[in-house]
Amino acid sequence: MQLKVPQVRNREFYPSCLEKGCRSEKALKLAIAEMYVQGVSTRRVKQITEELCGLEISSTQVSRLASLLDEELKAFRQRSLGRIKYLYVDARYEKVRHAGHVRDLAVLSAIGVDEEGKREILGTSLSLSEAEV
Repeated sequence: MQLKVPQVRNREFYPSCLEKGCRSEKALKLAIAEMYVQGVSTRRVKQITEELCGLEISSTQVSRLASLLDEELKAFRQRSLGRIKYLYVDARYEKVRHAGHVRDLAVLSAIGVDEEGKREILGTSLSLSEAEV
């Protein structure tokens, strides 16, 4: 989609709803996050971003991004849940690589509905079976 951004004289202007360059940055951050979660080494992440994006990123930058992701995850885990009106606890089985083997593990999830009807994932975890505490 091509948008025409109005030009103004003697002032800087860019519509905030367009967030200049933000979409590609978010996509790159998500890709690096996925590689980090999958256990890809920082050196390999560097090679992949150079091949796919033509972007040179150092392994220290990858490590810094990973630490930022760790901080975001920590903030998610320690956030205030507020008042939850309904709580759904469920499990589904997924094939997961664990200790060098592919096995079925239960993905336990807790979903809360607040007083305004907004759903939110409260937490997830992996377990050998859905019967575990």
